[in-house]
Amino acid sequence: MIRRQRWLRYGMLTVTIALALAMGGSSAGGQAPDERDAEIARLQALIAERDTLIAAQESLLNEYRCLFDIDTQLVPGGCAVPARPTPVPTPEETASPPDLPAGTTEEQWEQLRQCNANGDYQYANPNGINFGAYQFRQTSWDDLARRHYPQLVGVVPNDAAPADQDRMAYALHRERGWQPWPVCAAPLLSPEDTTPSDPREFPPVPAGTTQAQWDQLIQCESGGNYRAHNPAGPYLGAFQFNQPTWNGVASRHYPHLAGVDPRDAAPADQHRMAYALYGERGWQPWPHCGAPFRSS
Repeated sequence: MIRRQRWLRYGMLTVTIALALAMGGSSAGGQAPDERDAEIARLQALIAERDTLIAAQESLLNEYRCLFDIDTQLVPGGCAVPARPTPVPTPEETASPPDLPAGTTEEQWEQLRQCNANGDYQYANPNGINFGAYQFRQTSWDDLARRHYPQLVGVVPNDAAPADQDRMAYALHRERGWQPWPVCAAPLLSPEDTTPSDPREFPPVPAGTTQAQWDQLIQCESGGNYRAHNPAGPYLGAFQFNQPTWNGVASRHYPHLAGVDPRDAAPADQHRMAYALYGERGWQPWPHCGAPFRSS
């Protein structure tokens, strides 16, 4: 078809030139120069119109090839891959309150919200990492939203409507149970256990130590960064726990923190765990940064 189009184009152009020459060679008894120029222009316009029609027909033919997967190798540049539509919940799904996960009660969820954020859906944790009534991290929120509620991807959790925060928390529970809230959900997992200390309330420093010593320790260990990660251990959190040590201390003192990544624990809980470790072993677990305090 392309060769035929080229032949037609060149053929018509040749005819035009021939006509022009013929008219030019008989100017004495033929058309005036202005008439010849007008005729040439008309023929050129016809050629341009024909080329436009041919291009439109070729475009339609390529669309047909892509639509029905026929001779797609003839399509210049190939066929575009159609984007898969992202499922979006219906207005009815987002307007109505979400259903509670099976086996849970509204009282349990209210208890969880009160523990996490005093029930405040707009609460932003001072650590700058956790947001909303369920203290989502932005990365966790976005990952969950992509699987269940794509329209919520990128929304800051504490900016989302309360119903949407509930909806996201319920979806997370259906995937992982109460595990994402190791501190606040501990009473829900084991009702007979005592309620853990408030993760936002820092415990008193151990007897015989000072707040200045602990501040100096975490500055030395992690620069005061509760999300610090040293791949050498790996050592995690403000006090640079390794996971086995953390789990051992938690199993003896704070069972609800066992298995939690130290970086994910609330700052107050990281202090609580460090103070418990100090009660067992003194400054020894921090051989470099704790050395200045050993003789005090």
